[in-house]
Amino acid sequence: MKAELPAFDFLFQEQFTRLRTKEVFVGGVGIGGNNLIRLQSMTSVDTMDTELVVQQIIRMVDAGSELVRLTAQGVREAEHLAVIKTQLKDFGYNVPLIADIHYSPAAAEAAARIVEKVRINPGNYTDRNTGKILFSNAEYDGALDRIREKMAPLVAICKDHGTAMRIGSNHGSLSERIVSRFGDTPMGMAYAALEFIQVCESLGYYDLVVSMKASNTRVMVHATRLMVDLMEKHGTIYPLHLGVTEAGEGEDGRIRSAAGIGTLLADGIGDTIRVSLTEEPENELIVAKTIRDVFSEPDPEERFFRPSTLPFNPVEYSRRETHETCGIGGTNPGVVLTLPDSDFPLMADGRLVGKKGKILSDFMGLPVEEGDTVALLRDVDSIKLPVKGKGELILMAVPFSMAVNKTRSAIMRLIDRQDKHPVILCYNDNEPDEELYAVRAAAQLGPLFIDGLADGVDLLHTSLPDEVLSRIAYGILQATRSRITSTEYISCPSCGRTKYNIQLAVKEIRSKTSHLAGLTIGIMGCIVNGPGEMADADYGYVGSGNGVITLFRGKEPVRKNIPEENAVQELINIIKEDGRWIDPQ
Repeated sequence: MKAELPAFDFLFQEQFTRLRTKEVFVGGVGIGGNNLIRLQSMTSVDTMDTELVVQQIIRMVDAGSELVRLTAQGVREAEHLAVIKTQLKDFGYNVPLIADIHYSPAAAEAAARIVEKVRINPGNYTDRNTGKILFSNAEYDGALDRIREKMAPLVAICKDHGTAMRIGSNHGSLSERIVSRFGDTPMGMAYAALEFIQVCESLGYYDLVVSMKASNTRVMVHATRLMVDLMEKHGTIYPLHLGVTEAGEGEDGRIRSAAGIGTLLADGIGDTIRVSLTEEPENELIVAKTIRDVFSEPDPEERFFRPSTLPFNPVEYSRRETHETCGIGGTNPGVVLTLPDSDFPLMADGRLVGKKGKILSDFMGLPVEEGDTVALLRDVDSIKLPVKGKGELILMAVPFSMAVNKTRSAIMRLIDRQDKHPVILCYNDNEPDEELYAVRAAAQLGPLFIDGLADGVDLLHTSLPDEVLSRIAYGILQATRSRITSTEYISCPSCGRTKYNIQLAVKEIRSKTSHLAGLTIGIMGCIVNGPGEMADADYGYVGSGNGVITLFRGKEPVRKNIPEENAVQELINIIKEDGRWIDPQ
């Protein structure tokens, strides 16, 4: 499907530019407009534990957090934010605070008098659990009128106190009314937020930030692009907060976050970012800064090829049409390329194998010769592809600086020429830190897989072992849904609503289920977020009280109030009951 210009004219520009959004101030920190991309994180301890919260916030700010979010699940917690704010100032920290609100207008109204910003979820601020699946136009509009009535007191307080608001749509947390019209889709997420924007504007309030969050990177990217398109047509583009929600922990969480956030930053979209890891929040800031830095210094003279009509729909996944070569391209999943000493090309277990010889001896500058089995491309305009047709594979060298835009430009030119050679992305970056290498590679390559433009990946490094590069490469394919080779974990970063040791649970569940390739397990801190935001999971492990867990099969709770010390084994028992357990080798 092709999107006719100018429907998405803010995407894939001939010259990289950031999307110009309205400037909104959160305390003294400007978001959007000409401001730098702001970094933020969220506390993971009980909001009522002042000492722990303040210590954690200080560590976050020292690590680079320019804004800090805390959960305020009730009026008591919301009012306690004033105590936290005072103690921070006593330590010399004036970082703007954001209250995270779920289901409680009273908590939002209390917090808005204290903090610099409140975050609400449209799916939590509407009629709930009506059981309706069809709404007449009158019922639909009536629900909107009730939203306006509920919102009016909060908006008035925000206006009086100079408090900003983030409208955050989350995949899996949409209202029944929105789902009835749009489904639980990226379009539904975007329209849910647009309705709240319109409500706020009707009340004369414009200090808004918008986010589209999902654990699925494709959904998050498509929803955000749709949101920008809707706001552009609406007349005001509000600042955009980016994040892959419930990304998990460790390398997987870093790769997933980098792929999703990096795709939008490469588009020029994004004014503030938060990386969600099931770890200490200061760890999130290191990852967020690395992702931001990848896109911080574009070459002002760089120009990219952009066809008059986009060759793919940027808000609906489709894969570039290619012919199959050696099991690569066509309908085959993405492959990982390595270059040991063996004949080229051979396939083994999804891996393309070749030797370091003539074709790749000077990999960053080798000219392509007619008759070569592999064509290496840096500048598509200067290359004449081999004439034999379907016998060749393209290795596309990915330079580190703005690799997404340069490489996407080259692939678009191939599409424009109706060239169907499979493309392997060759990425060379000598970042010495293994974790940061994974983040940088995912931020650069992930976007090309999310948009369906590549058929495989080859990661290069002067010192990292091949097994590490291979693991990272497969992680990028998994994070972008290009090839599933391991268990998928959706886990939240925790907050004051979490009443069990979620970090320990994630590690234990991963250690016992990581061999179940293709299975998705959600590990969530609380019932508030859990069932909705793990909507894509096969099984769920959700905190439901102090040290107790509720286990889900899909969206249905099947074991309630299980002591956390027994819950992992109970989860395994359910998987076994369903015939989906495989004994580890």
